[in-house]
Amino acid sequence: MPSKLKGVPPSQVERLSFIEARLFFLGELRRADVAKRFSGASIQASRDLALYKELAPENLVYDFHAKTYRPGEKFRLIFSLTPERVLYWLKSGLGDGLPHPQGLSTDTVDSLSLPKLAELAVVTRAIYRKQILEVTYVSLSSGTTDRQIVPHALVDNGQRWHVRAYDRANARFSDFVITRISAATVLELGDISEHERAEADEQWNRTVELKLIPHPKLKHAVAVVADYGMRSGSISVKCRAALAGYALRRWGVDCSHEHRLDPVEFQLALTNHSVLSQVGSSRLAPGYESQANSR
Repeated sequence: MPSKLKGVPPSQVERLSFIEARLFFLGELRRADVAKRFSGASIQASRDLALYKELAPENLVYDFHAKTYRPGEKFRLIFSLTPERVLYWLKSGLGDGLPHPQGLSTDTVDSLSLPKLAELAVVTRAIYRKQILEVTYVSLSSGTTDRQIVPHALVDNGQRWHVRAYDRANARFSDFVITRISAATVLELGDISEHERAEADEQWNRTVELKLIPHPKLKHAVAVVADYGMRSGSISVKCRAALAGYALRRWGVDCSHEHRLDPVEFQLALTNHSVLSQVGSSRLAPGYESQANSR
């Protein structure tokens, strides 16, 4: 934290952190954004912006045409933001989490794959401002390629953060792992066509229902019933078709017709297999790909 913030009330420090995060990751900020987020008066928001500009004069530039602040070309973070905190904010709202209660020990398994803040910021700005990106991307199937993408959402699949985007090279919507983007710049010229917009992403906009039961080969299925609060021995979960394959893999669901996967590892089983024929990410569903190849 900057030394100049000594003596500044914690409530104002939180507002300054919000100003920095919104500038860097959304690419724009208005005085009204600060006032609305913290239910404060415009005069207080003006003071916060003035203090932030004093702390980091090169971080914000006023765009008189758009009547908004933009991040400066020499922008440098002054707060110690971590990828975990930023991604939590993007999902839940920075500073909105409940304080951890004293005397209650908890822990979690850390993620091994988190995007760097600079690369993440380019992607989030493009999503928020509806821009086209030129990226250098490395994939397991194609190696390193240059392509143009039109991003519209971030996705946490439990292992990695993806950006959902229209891929102009392959003329389809795809998922791109953010850590595999080695370079990304905004394409200033050119418009986004209707078929490249989020509204045209059929898999993203369609919801499917997944019906899950304890794996039939479990000896004590009642334990799994208790785990998931099942009623009548099953649960139904709705999710985006684009994410169904990720969800089934993350939950450890046996998606084979014969339920032949190891029940110790895959304690849940999918009963409505036909739904996967409508899911573009079905290749990720455990047991489903080998089932298709056996035909």
